[in-house]
Amino acid sequence: MTRDNVPAPVQPPNLAPVPQQPAVGAGLTAAIAQGAAQGAARSITARLVDKFLTNPPDWLRALSHALPRPWE
Repeated sequence: MTRDNVPAPVQPPNLAPVPQQPAVGAGLTAAIAQGAAQGAARSITARLVDKFLTNPPDWLRALSHALPRPWE
């Protein structure tokens, strides 16, 4: 038998599933929603911090005076 008559080795087919990519707009929509939620949380937090630092309620002022200072 000559080399020309030798059949090429057959490789088994690749049975691994091909990962599906999400739709183009799906990631963008999720990112927009997440950004909006983070922006709202920052806005609420900023308002609360400003309110409590400029004019804290009595119970918060009493609590802050009752706790020991970290440097003491």
